[in-house]
Amino acid sequence: MQLDRRQFTRVAGAGGIAIGAAWQQACVQFTETGEVSPETVRTLLDAQGSRSIYDSAEEFEKLRRAVENLVRVRSELRSFPLDEDEQPLTIFRRG
Repeated sequence: MQLDRRQFTRVAGAGGIAIGAAWQQACVQFTETGEVSPETVRTLLDAQGSRSIYDSAEEFEKLRRAVENLVRVRSELRSFPLDEDEQPLTIFRRG
């Protein structure tokens, strides 16, 4: 099957929306209950590709805890106070 640019963009955009919605759901669940549901983790896993080693209950639980940790770290980073006038320590320049 040959995909043109428009078809590829449509498929890639739909996948990006699905992952974004599942990630938002994971963040809300963690905020409300302190954990991410297995269904949400499965949705994230299915959106990125095959489940591979995560078919195992033990490996899936490790993944679920890792997703919870990512959500926790994300919320801690976003809540860190910054001055709007403060310049970043790393500046990327073209050259």
